[in-house]
Amino acid sequence: MSEREGSSSSGSEESKKDESKSSSQAVPTGPSAHSYYANEPIQFRVRGSTITGASPPSFVTLDDIMKAAHGMQNMALAHEIAVDNDFKLEPFEPPDNSYQKLVKETMHRAYFDILKEQLNSDPPCYKQALVLLEDVKQGLFSILLPRHTRIREMIEEVIDSDFIKQQVENNSLDFDKYAKFVIDLMAKLAAPARDEMIQNITTLTDTVEIFRAILETLEVLKLDLANTLIAMIRPHVQKESVLYEKLKFEEMLKVTEDGLQHTRAWLIRHIDKTDLSLPVTDANIIRNVTAQTLAKAYLELLEWDKGSDTYPETVTLDAPRFAELGTQVYRLICVASLILSSPTCGDASAAARHKLNLKEKIVIILGDTATDTQLKAVLPSIAEEVIVVTDQLLDSLDQQPLTADTKELIRTQIISLRDPEHRVRQIVRQRVLEFLKMILVCAGGSRQIPVGLSALAPELTNVSGTLLRYVMHNKAVFTSYYIDIVTEELSKG
Repeated sequence: MSEREGSSSSGSEESKKDESKSSSQAVPTGPSAHSYYANEPIQFRVRGSTITGASPPSFVTLDDIMKAAHGMQNMALAHEIAVDNDFKLEPFEPPDNSYQKLVKETMHRAYFDILKEQLNSDPPCYKQALVLLEDVKQGLFSILLPRHTRIREMIEEVIDSDFIKQQVENNSLDFDKYAKFVIDLMAKLAAPARDEMIQNITTLTDTVEIFRAILETLEVLKLDLANTLIAMIRPHVQKESVLYEKLKFEEMLKVTEDGLQHTRAWLIRHIDKTDLSLPVTDANIIRNVTAQTLAKAYLELLEWDKGSDTYPETVTLDAPRFAELGTQVYRLICVASLILSSPTCGDASAAARHKLNLKEKIVIILGDTATDTQLKAVLPSIAEEVIVVTDQLLDSLDQQPLTADTKELIRTQIISLRDPEHRVRQIVRQRVLEFLKMILVCAGGSRQIPVGLSALAPELTNVSGTLLRYVMHNKAVFTSYYIDIVTEELSKG
């Protein structure tokens, strides 16, 4: 098996743990003040995650990720990895014009300026070259897995510090040989997606530029490895995160007068006692009531009043996540309402294409719309776009264009949707929430898309799947508390 295939294969659970430990230990800091890595941990921006929900965003190191994965030392970070399938790392780039960015650029520029100046001196000086090769060596180590012992030994043998010093003393240091060795090794270890990046290095002729590109590529490969490891350890983190969150929440309850105050109020609001003969003691009835109660309670989080300070304690970690999902649901309702309020014509096939075309145009105009105030501002533009798209459809069907009166009627219908109590919006909202509730109660499965929402099937499916993932993790941690609260409420006469 090739090294490329080996680096992406799954091993045993113990192997995964060792791989993660190795990755965290391999983060280089450089041997001197002139090291490329500048004596600081390599940082990454978290992408596809709500962990950076605040401004300015937070950043994590690879070591943070591995500690969260194995020791569960960072509850929030472990929770992010467990519930967010899109959790990835991106290179950390300091903000423009920031002091940190200035320092980083200055250090890197000085690093290569010193190298170039020393190599061009007569006779050449190789002091910085020794630092460079050591940085390259450490960079290569950082993209290896524990099972790559043979490759590690080969790197040690080829980039041997003592032998390199002897070459320097004899003025016989062959940079090209080391560059070729490193490039060939990176090509074997990297994912196919990085082949072009590595191939581009071979087109360079300047020694300094070649090694600059090598170091930059090694940082990219290190990030690739980190994200691969995160994907590998996610099942382990998901299992451990549930146990860890339970333990930490129990510890919090011991030192809090009533750590479930807001959670209790949240659930009680949604308990439906209709047709129940109180008090209820039957375990099956209690479980069914709890399932229905939780489904409605989780849906409330999608439309939570941001001004409220009574967010349920058991979903605090997911508050930004539910808020973002709520915004997606809001836009989905708006788009569906706009499509249903727009005219259509032709056979079923033409009408379906027309709806999809309208959806694409409306989504673009809506953009980041998240409130009724923002919606009101873009509705006139949407109305005009609906008229244009409808006229195009009529033209393709060889039918007469819209009359002035019809265009005005379309504008009126579209703009009237600014009212959150509009009948069409209310109907669409009810259908969407009922669909999501069914998914939560039945824990997924095959469900028919609600009437009138077929054009939005991909979006609705994505939202429901994401919501279900959040809910299943939350229930795995806190179901015992939820059942206790419902049981207590139903026990009252």
